[in-house]
Amino acid sequence: VTVYDKNVNRQTLANDGTRDTSVTGDPIVILPFNQLGEALFRGQATIVNGEFEFEFVMPRDTQIPIGNGRVSFYAKRDNIPEDQNGFSQDIRMGGINRNAPSDDVGPEVELFMNDTNFVSGGITDSDPFLLAFLNDENGINTSSGIGHDITGILDGDETNPFILNDYYEANEDDFTSGKVFFPLRDIEPGLHTLKITAWDTYNNSAMNEIQFV
Repeated sequence: VTVYDKNVNRQTLANDGTRDTSVTGDPIVILPFNQLGEALFRGQATIVNGEFEFEFVMPRDTQIPIGNGRVSFYAKRDNIPEDQNGFSQDIRMGGINRNAPSDDVGPEVELFMNDTNFVSGGITDSDPFLLAFLNDENGINTSSGIGHDITGILDGDETNPFILNDYYEANEDDFTSGKVFFPLRDIEPGLHTLKITAWDTYNNSAMNEIQFV
């Protein structure tokens, strides 16, 4: 299941300079459009006799105005080539829970390269995979709030971060933990450092780093 925030009204950037010659003054064409809201939660649930349930904590970066979000579903059978999909746009979301319990502790971040047997400082190939296991009692924030993305910084290059929100998925039947599976490409020979920063749904952060050759 993937839960999306309310649609966002946006405008094209007019960066191709197209002008409307049918209007006096030939103004640059700027078009409005609706964009799907940010993903507030991605997770998995076990289906038993056609029924399933899931729960999660809405991130603080959810848009406050109340409106209709979107919940998308995809299901598959184990060991059988059959799948199903669907969605609902009747879910109302927004507002603030002023009675929410407090949380000022960031998530746990555990890092590996390629598999869980990797030890920091070990050797990989030039196209390794990052494995990041994240855990927090209130879940991980993937809603792309300003400054609250799950990010990866390779060799201190903070001007070109990897945005990892779309690579995170909560574990089956457990919104409090999940993993990031992210491919790296064409890494130069030598020692490298990869720093990962993650945020929980209360916007507490945590960072960990791993080295590989």
